[in-house]
Amino acid sequence: MSSKVATIPVETLPSEAKELNLSDLYVGYAACFLWSPKAIDLDNFAAISGDKNPLHMDSAYAQGCGFEYRVVHGFLIAAQVSGLIGMLLPGRRCLLMDEKLGFPHPVYIGDKVLISGSVKTIHMELELIELKITAAIGETTVMRGQVTCKLLS
Repeated sequence: MSSKVATIPVETLPSEAKELNLSDLYVGYAACFLWSPKAIDLDNFAAISGDKNPLHMDSAYAQGCGFEYRVVHGFLIAAQVSGLIGMLLPGRRCLLMDEKLGFPHPVYIGDKVLISGSVKTIHMELELIELKITAAIGETTVMRGQVTCKLLS
């Protein structure tokens, strides 16, 4: 199958990873979920990562820099990609090999972000898939890029 199928986002990631094989996938296969960052997520990410830049921690500072509110860490958004590939596409057999992500617009606490991935390329002989990755708030893209995953046996 080569045509892209409309995908309905899941509200939260499942508690168990999907069991997809290379034979289950095709160019255009897609998965997505909704995520809404909370203040505690930024606080916890700052504690784990050590990134306590005031842009992420201090609303007044962020507003003084021209942003609406505390800006969600780019790598906290990228961490949602880990959830996407580890739980939905391709799921249980996924090993992340490479990623390239960009963050053209900010994300704020409470935004409803649609995290999406679709199969761009399949390399059967190498057991690799390349995924197009996006995150959007409505029509605004807040993250875009590509990841390469190996499917383990």
